[in-house]
Amino acid sequence: WFQTNNEYEEFVIKLGDQVIVSSSNLENNENVIVKTNKKVEYKLGNELPSIMDDYILSVKFKESKNTYEKIANKGVLYKMDEFAEKYTYNGELGAIYTKESTTFRVWSPISTQIKLRIYETGTPSVIKLNGNDVTFPSGSNVYQEYDLEQIENGAWEVVVNGDLEGKYYTFVVTNSKYKDAEIVDPYAKSTGINGLRGMITDFSKTNPIGWEDVKLNGKKQQELVVYETHIADLTSSSTWNGTKEYAKNYKGFYEEGTSYKGVTTGFDHIKELGVNAVQIIPIYDQANDERQDDIREDGTIREFNWGYNPLNYNSLDGIYSLDPFDGYTKIREFKELVQAYSNAGINIIMDVVYNHVAGLEKSNFDVLMPNYYFRYVSGNPSNGSGCGNETASELSMFRKFMIDSTEFWAKEYKLGGFRFDLMGLHDVETMNQLVANLHEKVDETITVYGEPWAGGTSALYSPHVSAVQANMNQYKGFGCFNDKMRDALIKGGLNGPAAQGWVTNNTQKNTTDIGDIEAGIKGQIIKTNSVLEPEKCINYVTCHDNYTLYDRIIASGTTDEGVVKKMAMLSNAVVLTSQGTAFLLAGEEFLRTKQGNENSYNASYEVNELNYELKVQHKDLFENYKSLIKLNVDTKLFNKNSESCKEINVTINEDANVIVYDVIDENTNRQYRIVHSNGYIGSNNKTVDLSGFTLYLDTLKLNPELTSSTKISEYQTIIAYKNL
Repeated sequence: WFQTNNEYEEFVIKLGDQVIVSSSNLENNENVIVKTNKKVEYKLGNELPSIMDDYILSVKFKESKNTYEKIANKGVLYKMDEFAEKYTYNGELGAIYTKESTTFRVWSPISTQIKLRIYETGTPSVIKLNGNDVTFPSGSNVYQEYDLEQIENGAWEVVVNGDLEGKYYTFVVTNSKYKDAEIVDPYAKSTGINGLRGMITDFSKTNPIGWEDVKLNGKKQQELVVYETHIADLTSSSTWNGTKEYAKNYKGFYEEGTSYKGVTTGFDHIKELGVNAVQIIPIYDQANDERQDDIREDGTIREFNWGYNPLNYNSLDGIYSLDPFDGYTKIREFKELVQAYSNAGINIIMDVVYNHVAGLEKSNFDVLMPNYYFRYVSGNPSNGSGCGNETASELSMFRKFMIDSTEFWAKEYKLGGFRFDLMGLHDVETMNQLVANLHEKVDETITVYGEPWAGGTSALYSPHVSAVQANMNQYKGFGCFNDKMRDALIKGGLNGPAAQGWVTNNTQKNTTDIGDIEAGIKGQIIKTNSVLEPEKCINYVTCHDNYTLYDRIIASGTTDEGVVKKMAMLSNAVVLTSQGTAFLLAGEEFLRTKQGNENSYNASYEVNELNYELKVQHKDLFENYKSLIKLNVDTKLFNKNSESCKEINVTINEDANVIVYDVIDENTNRQYRIVHSNGYIGSNNKTVDLSGFTLYLDTLKLNPELTSSTKISEYQTIIAYKNL
């Protein structure tokens, strides 16, 4: 159908060169449903129309006498069940390598020609960088070319005989939108410099000695304490004191033996802290300049980037590799990283961003299948990500891609889990299938969680259900961040800088936020839900987004450094003693600051670094974190099932400034009493019955006598136990 603002004089709709309807034959055309002087609806029929030719509308208007032509967006056809039935390809895609031959397979139903180019190197002779052409003497544009042939369900294939291991490849695609467009295979499992060419990889050559013994730590999702960091943040500070050329790289991330002024740094710091999972901000291939030197030969400076600008999802990014020109080096380095952390009992969780790409136009997905892989509104890309586009997880071939991609990463790199950026842009069915596939084919303890929101208004359409927080009752085997408890504690996220929560407001009684804190303590996100699901609950107060905890508290109006420190400790003391998964931003254990920057995605390395001088200054805080993490990891206190969580009785005093609850550790048959107090003095003395208990931790180190009326101080967390 089409609709205009002005009356038309005549129009023609063509499919390719064939006229299928025009204004001159409307009267007797049974497929015309609506006809006015401004609108026409034409029924194509029940059969799936041709997807090869374009539907072209040509309209001449009465007043202006001008003729306009428009090509219809065929995306509506791709949403049809008939399209999925006819064109979903369920086989393996990508470069399927053996020593005898390599099979190259790609999906592109509408293309008229696809060629394969094989290169000896992953580096072109000239690369455009920062708007300038940079020549690489080691690069080459020489290639051998092969024609792919169409096979079933819209896939194309060519088999090239001989051992192609270590060579690089691209596809050259022609269809109605693109002509001879050279792209990297979306399924490429490694790449050369800047992700410009895919690599034909023999992964058996990438395994470090002992790789077959690398295993996940076997912890379920709610048994994890997750530590989030960026590859560079851990080692970019001069206080890291490791091997200089390893700083900001994969190698530095697992270098042992580093210290500063008597405290451990880097990998040793993480091990000392005691967490059992590390979530790394994106390490897949990004749209960036991967050259290693901080100051490059052309005078440009290596730029910090969080990495939420996906280019090649199945390849590691080379900016963290000692040799970004060789697709093998980064694989070996990252596998060594995973192995080192596994040996320390720590799972590696990968931050994934399947919800958008760095740029839709000329992306490998759009070149292969224009208008398929992304969502559209009135013919324009939907922007639910806030980054200019959003992918269409509900369509069978992008759903397949997400499932295939996560399975590849989990199997090949032995990852312990995935954190999904803007998971609310994905449909629940895709997420459920993806998680089930990981648990069935790889490891049942792989953890999956994500942000249960979008970055804007999504074009995900009915009957598909979005994986937003409101629909978490439909999640199967995965979880999401509990921003309700975060906001109740410190008013983080999108709240104004001056907003104050239960921890950060010390001047008045706060009964507004206490319900969300109580729910979070029990492993519940939406407090009105009738079912507690702690296995889905990721409790946290800070992550890489927004302020660090120190900066957030400062922004909310507290300037006394001593009080800031107490508030910060109290916030994460609540997180670490709640049911579900505990999640920490790296550096909070020693009051990390980003100098007040609340969105440091492209700030300097200095702004984003972990400065271990702060650990020296706040060693007492670090020791508190160690004790809390040890209690969480080593006991069965904070990973209860739904039924057990219902039995937890959270008591809140009259002034809403003291929270008390008991939890049983079945391993030791001990009862633990946990007390949290905020900074509001209130009208009554803060006292708690701790008679018969033994002190485990007092975050203020006041070492109170435990009696039937133990005095509780402002910003104090006390944990005590007794044998049953």
